[in-house]
Amino acid sequence: MQPRIRWTVVGVALSVFLLLSLLLTLGNSLAAFDLQVTQFLHARRTPWLSHAMLFVSDAHETVRILAVTVLVAMWRLYRRDRAAAAALVVVPFGQLLNVGLKHVFQRPRPVVPEPLVHLATYSFPSGHAVASTLFYGMLCALVLQRVRSPAWRAAAAAAAVAMILLVAFSRVYLGAHYLGDVVAGIAVGTACVAGVLKRAR
Repeated sequence: MQPRIRWTVVGVALSVFLLLSLLLTLGNSLAAFDLQVTQFLHARRTPWLSHAMLFVSDAHETVRILAVTVLVAMWRLYRRDRAAAAALVVVPFGQLLNVGLKHVFQRPRPVVPEPLVHLATYSFPSGHAVASTLFYGMLCALVLQRVRSPAWRAAAAAAAVAMILLVAFSRVYLGAHYLGDVVAGIAVGTACVAGVLKRAR
């Protein structure tokens, strides 16, 4: 990725996060819209979709994402690809950053009838959205930088976007996060990934 494009992506992602942060801090517009989305999805829950979303969410817990990241890094080291292994450090770094941001904003979790998940931590931004964006974003970046086939490059990009959106949807559907939380999480993860792409070459 060219430096100009890379830093444009970083700038846009940070702008989205800052906008959401301001809306959350200064007014009720974000809270009202987030609540409408949460109530809309809650009213349309079905048993099979709830089970599927619980599976997706559980599969992307912090410890699992970190474990798979370590395995990928070890594989790249085995293949003498030190740059890729080093770039994957952005995954735990981004997750730590997310913990710090949660404590800065201290947004409570959604409160819904018959909750499918019970969490005591803060809501903004979504840790699952950050982690999935970091993990799948880095995997996609490594493929794009090492594969020349247009078909495989397109497939990698589509798969990464699909998985990130699926994880983000699962968190809102389950009532673990508001829509604004997952969008902010994707923005944070995107900024981190774009910021280290130069080192992943």
